[in-house]
Parts: sequence; structure tokens; C-alpha cells
Amino acid sequence: MVEMWVLLLFLDNNLKEYAGHQENDKGEWVELGMSGCLKFRRTLQRNGLADTASGRTRVTCENRMVELKTNREGKIVVARVLDE
Repeated sequence: MVEMWVLLLFLDNNLKEYAGHQENDKGEWVELGMSGCLKFRRTLQRNGLADTASGRTRVTCENRMVELKTNREGKIVVARVLDE
């Protein structure tokens, strides 16, 4: 378990997707951090994934406790968000 900044996608108040890592400009796999998460969120919003007025769709950056795992490509990723 580790505490880190993650990008969360909620649909109908249910957590559907999350991300805590990204590939940087040098091609390295790194944690998003707060600034990276906010940048990713702005990019999603510019490309059409915006929060809805009804609250049915919400994209947010939060500092959460997560469980990490290594994926099949050998990269560390968020396995699940623990404090939903």
C-alpha cells in the first residue's frame, strides 16, 4: 500500500477507471504526481471528457491509498484504489 496522486473517473458515483502513472517526455514510466494528474485531467477535458452538470460523469485528481502491481509489460501500475 502506498499513498499517491491518482486520476479517477466516476460514472454514476461509481469509480470506473483510475491511473497513477504515465510515460514522460523521455519515454520513462513515472508517477503522475499532482501536477501530472491535473495536466492529464485538462487534456481529457479538452478532448471532450468533461464533468457533467448532473454529476453522472466526474474526473478528479485525488491523493489516495492504492495497491500497486507489475503489469505484463513490467511496468508498475495501480492495481486498485483502497479507500473508496
